[in-house]
Amino acid sequence: MPFDIGAVAIHSQVMPNGKVLLWAYPRSTVGTWAVVLDPATRTFTNVSMSYQRDAFCSGNDLLPNGDVFLTGGHQYHGQNPSTHEDDTGSPDTDTFNPATETWTQGPPMDQARWYPTNLELGNGNILMFAGQVKPGKMAATVQEYDPATNKMSTLPATADRVQPVYPRMTLLPNGKILDSEPNKGTELFDPATDRWSWLGNTQLGQARSEGNTVLLPGLNKVLIVGGRNGKTGATNTAEVIDFSKANPAWHYTRPMRYARAYANGVLLADGTVLEVGGGTGGTYTSPVRTAELYNPATATWSTMATQTAPRIYHSTAVLLPSGQVLSAGMDSGTYQSTAEIYSPPYLFHGPRPKISSAPSSVAYRESFAVSTPDASGIKRVALVKPSGATHALGQDQRYVEVSFTRTSRTELTVTAPPDGNHAPPGWYMLFIVNSHGVPSVASWVRVG
Repeated sequence: MPFDIGAVAIHSQVMPNGKVLLWAYPRSTVGTWAVVLDPATRTFTNVSMSYQRDAFCSGNDLLPNGDVFLTGGHQYHGQNPSTHEDDTGSPDTDTFNPATETWTQGPPMDQARWYPTNLELGNGNILMFAGQVKPGKMAATVQEYDPATNKMSTLPATADRVQPVYPRMTLLPNGKILDSEPNKGTELFDPATDRWSWLGNTQLGQARSEGNTVLLPGLNKVLIVGGRNGKTGATNTAEVIDFSKANPAWHYTRPMRYARAYANGVLLADGTVLEVGGGTGGTYTSPVRTAELYNPATATWSTMATQTAPRIYHSTAVLLPSGQVLSAGMDSGTYQSTAEIYSPPYLFHGPRPKISSAPSSVAYRESFAVSTPDASGIKRVALVKPSGATHALGQDQRYVEVSFTRTSRTELTVTAPPDGNHAPPGWYMLFIVNSHGVPSVASWVRVG
């Protein structure tokens, strides 16, 4: 059932302490309205910014040290903060420290950006794409933030690209970046050369506005789902591209049962994908309350449980270290400041394996021990990057399966990912999954 979380979760970011930072827009003349939610106790703490700032429709992700990094948003000019009358972007950035629950203003970007996308590179730096400067003008440059020096730089002009707001950007294991939605045409960006290359059109042949993109386990396949195609409203179609092929191209996979736009795609602890929320009509109409589950191994969808609250535009959903999903937000109607917690089917398939101990940090390619009394039944070990969600966009979401051997009845020897392009440096949720598909509660591991 829905429960109060003290804020409208237009933005959600899971943090390395298992809590979730949620924020929206200012409710007064001061800073952005924000809370820290503890999903285990369903209690929250007000952590609204104390300085003048409107981080509504900002970009967000985690830095390698676990701090939350925000970029852009709306430029507050004294108008009603919930209406954003002039639609002007902000060049501001901020970091949030999960341990102290405090905000710090960061270096400004080269230009204002409303609805930008953040993406962590394999070296731990953050790229910022797109965003609206003001009505009729989009940010074309690509910025790079170096957390080690706390400095911004602008990539060469060859990197410039006018993109729609919140482009879906995905880091691939070869270091290139896929730009998959909402345009019908998809491209690759190479940070090594600061240049773009054409990839191909999607099968839908129309923009998937407010659809979502998920990098599937194995890190070579990308799934795009739903959205509004500009002509007939929401679509139930889904497509996959496989970068392990010599000539990657989009092809349809099986469609969802329900057409939906504004939904959230969440990578679960077993590597399946939950599509939750969304609607078939406008931003706040015709909600789809029934969730659906995509199995990448069989390319099939299954219908799941039904939500109580509608979660359409300005809703978010993220995977928790418990293996559950927090679904929240939508700034319209009765349930605005509420959330629901979803328990996937794998939590009802028998006892959960337990992690007795795991290291708090590992280097790339390092072998490390995970102690568990359930070692004999473990079939999968994965590192899941905590996601930051907004506007049907799961920024930096990825599921990194790692190899392992059983070295005793109570110990696994696990091999860390090979490099930052497979697993960008930072904090991950370490799950072990048994032969029944049941995951453990996650342990937090800092990789790289």
